[in-house]
Amino acid sequence: TNIPGEAVDPDRSAQTNARSNIEGSLRAETREEINELRQQGIVVDDDNEPAPENARPQTVAEQIYAAGHWEKPTVCPRRASGVADVEGKFKNTRWDEIADLDELALFRVCFPEKWIVGVVIPKTNEALEEKPLDLREFYVWLGCIFFMSSFQGIEDRDLWWSTKPVDMFDGAPFRLNEYMSKGRFNDVMAAIRYTNDEAPLFFVDRFHEVREMIEAFNDHYSSEYLPSWLSCIDESMNTWLNKFCPGFMCVPRKPRPFGNEYHSIADGDGGKPIMWRINLVEGKDRPKLGNGRWAFETKWERQGYTKTAALLLEMTEPLHGTGKMVTGDSGFCVAKAVMDLHAKGVYFQSLIKKRRYWPAQVPGDQIDAHMMTKGLGETETFVQSIEGVRFLVHCTRDSQYVTKIMSTHGLLEEIQDHPTWRLVDGEWKTFKYAEPLSRHNRAKHWVDDVNNRRHAPIGLEEMWRTKWWPNRQFTFILSVVEVNCVQARARARKEASEPTLTFRRKLAMRMLTNRIGTVVAPSPLRVRTRTSTNHVHRKRKKHEGLWDYTTRKFAKRKTEYIRHPCVECGKSTRSYCQCDPGRALCMMCFGVHSQEQDC
Repeated sequence: TNIPGEAVDPDRSAQTNARSNIEGSLRAETREEINELRQQGIVVDDDNEPAPENARPQTVAEQIYAAGHWEKPTVCPRRASGVADVEGKFKNTRWDEIADLDELALFRVCFPEKWIVGVVIPKTNEALEEKPLDLREFYVWLGCIFFMSSFQGIEDRDLWWSTKPVDMFDGAPFRLNEYMSKGRFNDVMAAIRYTNDEAPLFFVDRFHEVREMIEAFNDHYSSEYLPSWLSCIDESMNTWLNKFCPGFMCVPRKPRPFGNEYHSIADGDGGKPIMWRINLVEGKDRPKLGNGRWAFETKWERQGYTKTAALLLEMTEPLHGTGKMVTGDSGFCVAKAVMDLHAKGVYFQSLIKKRRYWPAQVPGDQIDAHMMTKGLGETETFVQSIEGVRFLVHCTRDSQYVTKIMSTHGLLEEIQDHPTWRLVDGEWKTFKYAEPLSRHNRAKHWVDDVNNRRHAPIGLEEMWRTKWWPNRQFTFILSVVEVNCVQARARARKEASEPTLTFRRKLAMRMLTNRIGTVVAPSPLRVRTRTSTNHVHRKRKKHEGLWDYTTRKFAKRKTEYIRHPCVECGKSTRSYCQCDPGRALCMMCFGVHSQEQDC
């Protein structure tokens, strides 16, 4: 808009018009492509279709608005219940232990190995004609794949087993013959199977081969990982270009729009996200029974929950009853789902967007009219009572629109370390995000961050060239686990996350040279021998972590003062006895230890 009396810059005006025309043509072209895909029978998630629960226009918006009121909440039910903001952690492995694990040991913590041992290896051995596969060889086979996926430009897989000398200008840069023969690698690749369940007889289940795989991943993280107080739910894409595969769909807003979509949930302590639950979107290929019911109904669907609510209840099941929070984008803005999760002890919040219609229980036009009279950055909450529970729409007046988040919790406190800037009438202005919006903006990229690391700079799924669809889904699991390892190590060491490719190459070599299940004579360097017969009380210095019996030194860490549980009483301490620096001993237990040893 031109200011009255101000001269118009013709060049600037022409540039603005040209930009608008280009953006308009791109949007039109995208719409045409989307319509063409839909005509081909391909499911398209273009972020504009309302959730099933919001699919009808809201005809009672004025009544809903009249039944609510505006306020600035002073009590948050989550805080009032005493729920603490506890960071995520592995249940059976401490962070200081994770910091000292090598790449393969860390991978085994994050990977559903029980499923490999109990299902994959036995089922694969049924198809192998030669010697059976064991866990050590499985990791060697996997190591070959990870190693080959660390380099681009080698189209022919056989080059990794070539007998020709290595040429820096041609072929593969290394050879894998000393770890596994080409014939054996191909035999395992052809025989690999991911389920031992029998295929259903009375209906076709196109997802049969991967159901147990996804369930194994979710079961592993449910039993081994405690998510943080705040998680983010979003979508992930697993690239696959054959439109005849089960669950094939297009998500135009994604960088890799074709393939299979997964609902994914991740926490992100310290900006280092770990993905801890996934759900494959089956779409039109989801199998049905003869009576019209879904063949694999979740318990939430059987209990009559709506589609979005059942999905969110399934995805957040490990959080039920914990009072932890989950934030989601506008694809999950369903008031009924927010209330259902609240009833299960999960505080869910979702960004609100008008997708053809405003969501149920959100009189969006009336809310916008009220908030547009406010100043930049002002916040207020529209409150309703639904079945005796306060349903909140937190609103922030932005420069050209009103940001709205639905939830049953939260206050409008300004987060002092989370400011934002807007250009208003040619002048930069700033305001601080309120608590609900700050949490959403900080968490909304966590799933995308995992996905970006999965693909950059070399995606495992792109390098494992396969024509068998279940293999591609296995690459999704592997790539997620790989990123989880990188982020878990960064959290444990309180360091920046190392490049995924750097970790992958080290992991590949650990896999190729692993000795799992092999009886090895103990090395003198690894035997826990005492460094001294004198019992002297010592304290670890700054930045000293666990004792390394190989190097006879303490590992260096960025944390200044690191405590470990006393081996006798469990009390956190930095103390140890000079006779064995690897065993933490508090002052009290040291006294008992020195007396016993002297006797």
